[in-house]
Amino acid sequence: MSFRRTRRRALWLSLVLALSGANPQLIRRGNAQTKLPDAPSALLAASSSLATPVDDLHKLQITPIKPESAPQPRFEASAPSNVTLNKDEAEPVHWKGLLWQSFEFDMMQNATRIITAKQGDRHLLLNKPYWSDYWASLGQFNMRRWNDGDSIPVNYIGHPMEGAIAGYIEIQNDPRGRALRMGDGKAYWKSRERAFLWELVYSTQWEIGPIGETAIFNQGGFTYPIQCNKHPGTPNYCELPTSKYTNNTGWVDFIITPIVGTLWVLGEDTIDRYITDPLVQRHPGNFGIDLVRAGLNPSRSLANITRGHYPWWRDYERPGQHESLMVQQLSRIADAETVDNVDLFLHYTSLGLPTYTPTCNGCRRTTDGFGAEVDIHLRKYLQFMTDVGVQPHASPLPGLNAGGSLFTAVFGLRSGCAGRWGAFGVSLAPGLASWSNAEFALSPDYPDPGPGRQFTFATTAAISAELRPTPRLAMRISVQNMLIRYRSPDRDPPGIGTPPRLSFLSHDNYINSTNWGLSMGPVFRF
Repeated sequence: MSFRRTRRRALWLSLVLALSGANPQLIRRGNAQTKLPDAPSALLAASSSLATPVDDLHKLQITPIKPESAPQPRFEASAPSNVTLNKDEAEPVHWKGLLWQSFEFDMMQNATRIITAKQGDRHLLLNKPYWSDYWASLGQFNMRRWNDGDSIPVNYIGHPMEGAIAGYIEIQNDPRGRALRMGDGKAYWKSRERAFLWELVYSTQWEIGPIGETAIFNQGGFTYPIQCNKHPGTPNYCELPTSKYTNNTGWVDFIITPIVGTLWVLGEDTIDRYITDPLVQRHPGNFGIDLVRAGLNPSRSLANITRGHYPWWRDYERPGQHESLMVQQLSRIADAETVDNVDLFLHYTSLGLPTYTPTCNGCRRTTDGFGAEVDIHLRKYLQFMTDVGVQPHASPLPGLNAGGSLFTAVFGLRSGCAGRWGAFGVSLAPGLASWSNAEFALSPDYPDPGPGRQFTFATTAAISAELRPTPRLAMRISVQNMLIRYRSPDRDPPGIGTPPRLSFLSHDNYINSTNWGLSMGPVFRF
């Protein structure tokens, strides 16, 4: 009985091992002590009489169950979420791209206006006080009428196209809307609604903002005859008793630009969906067809250019490539981390200035001075800079807008590239210039000509190069042009501002003096 009971126990033990996936080769034949994985020590001892039964067990045709095929415990999966996370929906709006591309478009518009402007309009920009005339023009907006005096093509074609371009700039920076086309359902209409809101913001800034029509050329600041391109005194001048006058303000541009601009976007989307897209699909890679697409969608074409893409680019044809290679490279450059902290540039400066001496009044001569510049590294290729300098006794005698010592202080940005042995940089920094003993141009603000301390606006643009013998010490040489803005003694005649030609602008004029200079000295890097 004892032998049969022991044999039955060994048989059950072998079955348990087989079902649990254990390798039967771990049971050694002929050993009185058989080792089992993770088995209690009480089960490891057996009598020598078990040798024969164990040998017999190995002769049995028992196939052990492999671990991967063994029954696995079941776990109930949780109910799937009803929220589907789309990559485009998780991607935020590209505000940096939206603001920068809108600024690019604004500068394109202003550059076009300046290039095509009359000399009198350029005079308002270059020789008049910018901020005081901006606020004066803004205060004269007439919002009690619809029309502003511009022609129908300007108000009802040019301004809507401006709104459409601003709308496409918003669309191409909106992950939820840039790949949608006409007919894509509710999501398409919501994306175009967001574009309308941005058109409203952009057009409002263009009308009354500090870098729009009110600040540049001072719309609202003076009146003129409607649709009159001739100057007073010329034959057949249109300033007649029956002439109508305007200061170029009204509701029309505030309303038409975003509303008709959105309709323009819908029109270009429709042309894309039903005309140009089928052409492109039938003739892929055809440059002529691409030009046709760009020409039939002028607003989207210009918006594409602001982000560095070809005019005929479409995001729904190339998903995931909304940023051009140029923009990606510029972004990497702009985001590169700096390894430096602060640079201190102690410099000698030679600067050509108009001065007053016993032998010459207002003659330009070279002056000597000194100063210090601090560059704080914000990124690898971008620094915030501030420079202060003094030209002692630059003008020995007092005179109009010059006299005594010249003190300058500018604040701005500096950018460039650097290597182990050298560096190159450019900078632009606005600020102020102050003569210690200058005479003032007579005006209601300055009834006493002085002399005394005079403060004027100044801006410095510079190009510099460095030689770096050690990582912490360099020698820099910088070529600069300092623009100093002086008040002119010539003021607008008192006739300006009488009906029917009214002017709310300042009567002061300014002279922009450009002064070349050279700075050199050591740079200490911290």
